Amino acid sequence: MVAISQHLTLAFAWITATNQKNFTQLRTMTSPDFVSVVGPASLGLAPTNIEDYITREEGAPIASFNISLPADDKIVEGNNSIFFATTSNGRTTHGFPWKNEYLYTFTFSDDNLIKSVTEFSDPTIAATALGNESVVAKAELNCQWGTTGNTTAV
Repeated sequence: MVAISQHLTLAFAWITATNQKNFTQLRTMTSPDFVSVVGPASLGLAPTNIEDYITREEGAPIASFNISLPADDKIVEGNNSIFFATTSNGRTTHGFPWKNEYLYTFTFSDDNLIKSVTEFSDPTIAATALGNESVVAKAELNCQWGTTGNTTAV
C-alpha cells in the first residue's frame, strides 16, 4: 500500500471534489498561479486558470464523472508532483456513457496547494459522448420551437 502523503491526499480530494462538482472546494485547493492543462492537444483546449477551469466544467454536459481513485500500483510520487492513471464510469446529462481513461499529473506549490493539474484522456470518448449530447440538445431545441408554434428549422 502506498503511504498517503499530504500531496496524495490533496490530489485525491481534487478527484473527489471534481466528482461532486464541488467548485468551492476546488478553489480552496489551488495556488494563485494554478494552471489546468487538458490533453491531448487535438481537443483544442487552452491552459486555464481555476476560474476558467470551473466555468468549463460547469458548462460541460456531464451529469457525473465518477472518476475512480487510482490503485496503488498506478501512482508515482515525486517531491512536488504526483502522476497516476485512473478511469471514470460516468454519464452525460442525457445518460450517455462517460467511460474514459485518464492520466493525471499534479504539481504542488511550496505551501502545499495544487499548482497545476494536467489531465490526458481519450478524445474519442469525449467526442462520442459530447456528439451524442449535441444531437439530443439540437432535437430538444427543435421540439421547443415546435411547441411555440415556430416551424423554422434550426
